[in-house]
Amino acid sequence: MDQLENCKQDLTELETFLEQSKRPYVRSVLELSIENLKKKITSLSPKIEEKKEEKKTTVFYKQISNYSYAQDSTTMTIYVRLTGIGKIPRDNIKVEYTTNSVLLIITGYKESNHKLFLSNLAKSILTNSTFKVRNNRVELILKKDGTDHWDSLKAKKSTFTPPKVEKEEDPMGGLMNMMKKMYEEGDDQTKRMIAESWQKSREEQMKK
Repeated sequence: MDQLENCKQDLTELETFLEQSKRPYVRSVLELSIENLKKKITSLSPKIEEKKEEKKTTVFYKQISNYSYAQDSTTMTIYVRLTGIGKIPRDNIKVEYTTNSVLLIITGYKESNHKLFLSNLAKSILTNSTFKVRNNRVELILKKDGTDHWDSLKAKKSTFTPPKVEKEEDPMGGLMNMMKKMYEEGDDQTKRMIAESWQKSREEQMKK
């Protein structure tokens, strides 16, 4: 089963669970996952057609692993040292930001292409972050979405473990299993909402 068909079947099952769900918070988690899944299906659909017409061209990149960073109250700056980088055309240096990642692509530096990709940043950044090219380094200037101090550049792995659900004891076992799958495969926002939902449910059970 290809990825697109698998996503469509997941969407159908999520929509079924949404119809059965009564709790507002669970419904909001399901609605968010359905919206994300629809976007994924839309992005996958045209790519299948394009693959038939496009010629395969492979671009090789050397991964940049050496860098340092420093911060102040408003920015986190990543320093990538590359001797003589200031001599290559500016158009050969591209930087892309999302709210939790940064991608640096350099083409034609010392007859090679280079890439640095940092995802799962410790905290959110603004997508209008900037960069500067010096004689011997590139400075990636990440604008913080807030003034918090970052303990590290990348987020630490979550220690949260989804609770085990016994099918015989829980009539909504199918829904819980689907939510566990959504937690394992979802983005940071989805994982956070599911974790909060389980925590609230656990607190309500303790009050009874």
